[in-house]
Amino acid sequence: MRATVRLLTPRLQAFTPTGLAGVLTHPHPRPVLIALYNQTLEVLKTLPQHSVYRQSAENLTKHRLSIVEAVAPPGAKGYLNERKADGKPEKVHISELAIHFQKTLSELNEDLYEGNKKYAREQWEHWKQFYEEPEQDNQLLLEEELSAEQVEEIEAKVGEGLIEEIIEEGWSELKCAEAMKESQVWEPLEVVPEEGQWVAFERTPATGASA
Repeated sequence: MRATVRLLTPRLQAFTPTGLAGVLTHPHPRPVLIALYNQTLEVLKTLPQHSVYRQSAENLTKHRLSIVEAVAPPGAKGYLNERKADGKPEKVHISELAIHFQKTLSELNEDLYEGNKKYAREQWEHWKQFYEEPEQDNQLLLEEELSAEQVEEIEAKVGEGLIEEIIEEGWSELKCAEAMKESQVWEPLEVVPEEGQWVAFERTPATGASA
């Protein structure tokens, strides 16, 4: 018998409306999510291991990273081999993607539609801290895009809406980790509270009315 080949549905064209106000179809969700999660994990490593925030954020980030990595696009192995042949690590670093999106978002910012310009400016706010002027104009080779079914699989397993919303959550978590690192929230308070200062705010079990 001849093997049956399932045709996968292409996603919407990049930067077309998703149906959510101000949210456009992301052109490269999988490599961006992987880079975001790996960058977040690197920041979390700088926090003490006993930090409850680190433990919680690491568990969530590793879980979501495993979901995204498990859904591979067509030709994934060949793509990794090409990166190795070019002397690059298997995983695309967030700084590589920043160079790519600097060009992509600059072009989108020249669009006639004001909504696209606004989206480009908002997205660049995420990327600009990781951007470094490249020494030469080398175009980043990105893996093939996921099908609509593969994107839906990730969305269903993560359970936080559209993949574009999941990406925004990833940026928020990364910024939160950076803020925690800068504030060193695990350190003792600079001003020690007086004894009994917070007693009035404690929750105590309700007692029955006296007869």
